[in-house]
Amino acid sequence: MPATLSGPRARVLLLRSPPTSLTSLNLLRHHHHHHQQKQLNKHHFSTTSTALKTHTRRPSPQSANSPPPSLSSTATTTTFPTDINPPPSTRPADLSLPSALAPSASPADKLKRYIAIGRAYASFYKTGLKNVYHNYRAALPLRRALGLPAYLPTSPSAAVIRPRMVTGNSSANNKTAAATTTMKSATAISDSSNKAAEAVISRSTFHLLHRSAYDIRRMIPFTLILIVCGEMTPLAVLALGNAVTPRTCRVPKQLEKERGKRVQRKKMALLAPGSVTPPEVGSDAEMSAMLELVRRSAVDGDKDAVGRACALFGLAKSHQHPAWAVQLVYRARLQRYLDYLELDDEMIRRGGGVQAMEAAEVRCAVEERGGVGVGSPDLGKDGWQVEREERRWLEKWLQRREKRN
Repeated sequence: MPATLSGPRARVLLLRSPPTSLTSLNLLRHHHHHHQQKQLNKHHFSTTSTALKTHTRRPSPQSANSPPPSLSSTATTTTFPTDINPPPSTRPADLSLPSALAPSASPADKLKRYIAIGRAYASFYKTGLKNVYHNYRAALPLRRALGLPAYLPTSPSAAVIRPRMVTGNSSANNKTAAATTTMKSATAISDSSNKAAEAVISRSTFHLLHRSAYDIRRMIPFTLILIVCGEMTPLAVLALGNAVTPRTCRVPKQLEKERGKRVQRKKMALLAPGSVTPPEVGSDAEMSAMLELVRRSAVDGDKDAVGRACALFGLAKSHQHPAWAVQLVYRARLQRYLDYLELDDEMIRRGGGVQAMEAAEVRCAVEERGGVGVGSPDLGKDGWQVEREERRWLEKWLQRREKRN
C-alpha cells in the first residue's frame, strides 16, 4: 500500500504539474496558429509573384494598325463561313415528317402519326423563331456600326452598303477560303469627338441584315397566328401566304404553293400584247423579255412596265394597277428592289461568282430575280439537274446585267 500524502505536499505537487488536457489544448492551439501563419505567408508570396508576373508581362504583339478581330454573335464579333453565303439560320430549317401509312393501318397508328406530325411542325416553328432571334442579335453590332436603328427593323439601303463593300479578291474567292467580316469599333479621338464606327460588308453579312429585318417585321402577326391557331398554324399559314410568315418559318408546301403562283404571275406579266403564249420558262427569250421590262420601267418610266415588273419580281399579286397606285406605291417599291438586285449582283461577282454559292442560295437568288420555275421538277428534272439549270440561269443573268450596265 503506498503511503498517502499529506495535505500541504499534495497541493505543492498539483501546482507544479498542470493537467495533461490543458497542456494538449495549448499545444494544438499553438500548432494551428503556426499553420495559419505559414499558409498566409505562402499565399502572400504567390500573390506577390503573380502580380509581379502580371506587371512584367510583355505587351501583346498586336499593333494598333493590325486588323481587329472578326465579329461574333456571342460578343462583338461573328465569324461567317464565306463572304458570299449567309448563315444557314437565315433560311428555313429542315422539316422531317413521318412517312405515310398504308390504307389498312389501324386507327391507333394513324393517331400516332398525326401526333408525330404535330410535333414535327412544332419543332420546326420553334427552330424558326429561335433563328429569327439569333439572327437579330447577330445583326445588332452591324446595325450599330452602319448607323441603322437598332430596334427598328429597317433594311439597309444601297447607299449605306455600297461604300463598305468587300473588295473582290479572285484568288482567295476561287479557293473559297474561310473569310471573316471585319468590324472596327468606335475609337475616341478627343473629349469632344469620336471616330465613327466603320464596317466592311460582304454578301453574307448584307443578307444577314436584310433577312433579319424582313423576319422581324413579320414576327408580330405570325406570333398572334401561332397563339390563336395552335396546331392549325400550318393550315392558316398556307391560306395567308408569305405576307405574315418569317422566312425561317416557311414550310416546304408553303414555298411550293408560292412558287406556283409566281410562275403564273410571271407568265401573265411577260405576255406580249396580242400574244397568247408567254416565253418558255428559263429560256433566253424569257430573260430578254424580263430585262427589257426592267429597262422600260427603270429608264423610260413606263407605268404598264412598272406594274408588270412588280408582278414579275413578286412585289405585287397582279400586273394590272391603276395609274395613281403605280405612281404612289409601286414605282418607288420597284426602284428599291432593283437597287437591291444590282447591289446583290455586284456582291456575287466580288464574292467568287455563282460557283462559290451553295445550292440553296443559288435557288434564292434565281427566284429573287424572277427566275422562279427554272429547273422545276415539273419539267422532268430532279436533283443535280435542277441545280445545274439554276446555276446556268444565274450566270446568264449576271453576264447580261453587267453588259447592260
